[in-house]
Amino acid sequence: MSLVLSSISQLETNLKFNLNILKAFLRKIYGVSHKMEPMLYRSELFSELTSLVGNDYFESGRLLEIGPKDGLDSYRLAALKPEELVLVDLPEKRYSIERWLHKIVCPYKFVEANIMYMSRQDFVSLGKFDLVWCTGVLYHNAEQLRFLRKLYNLLSPGGYLVLESATLRDLRHLRSGNFVQIHYPDTYNDTGTITHLPTRGAIKTWLNMVGFKDIYDSHCYRASDRRLSQHRYACICQRPMTDSSGTYYAKSGCNPTYILGEST
Repeated sequence: MSLVLSSISQLETNLKFNLNILKAFLRKIYGVSHKMEPMLYRSELFSELTSLVGNDYFESGRLLEIGPKDGLDSYRLAALKPEELVLVDLPEKRYSIERWLHKIVCPYKFVEANIMYMSRQDFVSLGKFDLVWCTGVLYHNAEQLRFLRKLYNLLSPGGYLVLESATLRDLRHLRSGNFVQIHYPDTYNDTGTITHLPTRGAIKTWLNMVGFKDIYDSHCYRASDRRLSQHRYACICQRPMTDSSGTYYAKSGCNPTYILGEST
């Protein structure tokens, strides 16, 4: 009996591994095509942004994209005619990014770095932005509150954040609450990066904690598969003109201001 269970377990592992290879292959093939874009919700998310803010709002502004992937979002951002488009991604992504980087039709700069581990000097040198575009990145970070605070700090007052992330899976009765599913030491799907999967409620609460008050829940997943909204979340936020970030340890009145997400 134990031998049968072991064989079944091994078969499931092999199937999952082969499925992940197939998914990666399809992303690689279809990721370079505008006509067969693999994740249509990204295009819809961009349309929602321009509908909310206007096509010319970001003209001559500074835009930041974290984790540019296949370049399709980058092309859309470049079409907004910004003064500069800054793209930040990990060293391992350089080769794939260089394949399409030259096609960007606005002034741009590629920064090879992990936002979470940049020196303070390098982080500050990025400057302030009118738009931060960050899709499919949050859930690859173990320190998600700090990550969101960094995005907040990169925005000029009145600037916009477009955020999209995977969320907690399987446990339907928990999806509507503020929960985080932790995968460690075995990361989710053996990705090596996904240790924390938050619910949409947890993400929205974190956004409130770091200072965002106006949060628009996106409906972009309708463009591809409504079921995606069960395990992904997207939103558009605006940084207020005055900092309204949360603090803690303030009740006694004897402590300095400890801003949530600002720990060093």
